[in-house]
Amino acid sequence: MEGAPNFEQRERGIDGLIESLAEQQGMTADDVLGDIAVFAPYEGNESANPDYIEQVAEMIGISVEEMTFYALKKAEDYRRKQE
Repeated sequence: MEGAPNFEQRERGIDGLIESLAEQQGMTADDVLGDIAVFAPYEGNESANPDYIEQVAEMIGISVEEMTFYALKKAEDYRRKQE
């Protein structure tokens, strides 16, 4: 269970990076997060766009693997809200 708080802390940190990126791009954080959730690379997602996930990772300075994990988490959160 020790990993869970660390991921939650890291997720909040990435949220902050996303907010900064959104401001720089003249967007809202919700717009960027929505795109991240839509383009998350999971099985069955016809809209998956790993290049977008990689681009965002580069723009905010995190690894593609970490960004992919974050995107999958956001996509799952988004799906749960839709239910």
